[in-house]
Amino acid sequence: MNLSKEYIGMYNEYLKIINETKKEAKLINTIQKITIKRKERATDEEILALENEEIKSGEDLMKNKKSGNKIYNFSNGDVYIGRIVDLSMNGKGIYTFLEGMEYVGEFKNNMKDGKGICTFNNGNEYIGEFKDDVMNGIGQMIYSSKNEYIGNWEYAKRNGMGIYKWSDGSIYVGEFINNKLEGEGECFGCDGKLIYKGQWKNNLAHGQGTYIWEDGKRYEGEFLHGKKHGVGTFYLNNELVYEGTWKFDKPSIFNRTLDEIFSFMR
Repeated sequence: MNLSKEYIGMYNEYLKIINETKKEAKLINTIQKITIKRKERATDEEILALENEEIKSGEDLMKNKKSGNKIYNFSNGDVYIGRIVDLSMNGKGIYTFLEGMEYVGEFKNNMKDGKGICTFNNGNEYIGEFKDDVMNGIGQMIYSSKNEYIGNWEYAKRNGMGIYKWSDGSIYVGEFINNKLEGEGECFGCDGKLIYKGQWKNNLAHGQGTYIWEDGKRYEGEFLHGKKHGVGTFYLNNELVYEGTWKFDKPSIFNRTLDEIFSFMR
């Protein structure tokens, strides 16, 4: 992944958590194979107790308070392989939904909680941390489109610092709010060269920033919804060409673009 040096450390920290999650998932998959091979299936009574959240008493409660790894085939078609503690999925296991979604990882009180891997019906795969049944913490999403995101998540949305890589190799590194590029960030082309550095809003350059073209052109100044708008300076081969106000991507004098001024002179 092409990143400037200041972001390499951040990426490596993220990757450490992802690799730990993959290692944990590999171990859980091994336990799954052993459980299937041994045919350690839960009884109908155990499954019914889980589905109805029945609390047994006396010896039955003590006997079933903590189970070994078993296969639980629920009446709705879902399958869980793992441990049951206090009539809830607690610990490490695999839950496969009837419609095809699968989660491999840690559970707490029947919810995804801790590190895990979730494969969605649409082909997306999330690897990382969960809290209260949703993606929360550090995680990586590999989309079916071949785009990737690695970074912070908050209640199933990209929030905070992160790195988004498109399938063509271009990369955004910076802040996200509710899944969108918003805050401070930098965008690199597929060749690793910086294209834009500055402020973003709603996935567009917005606020103060610098945009760099391959042919030696550079704009430094204000942006509005992805366009050069406000006060800015334009350079060509590091030589100042224009400094002043801009209006929707074009230089503006007396609140009129140069094209508008020239049209009045004809």
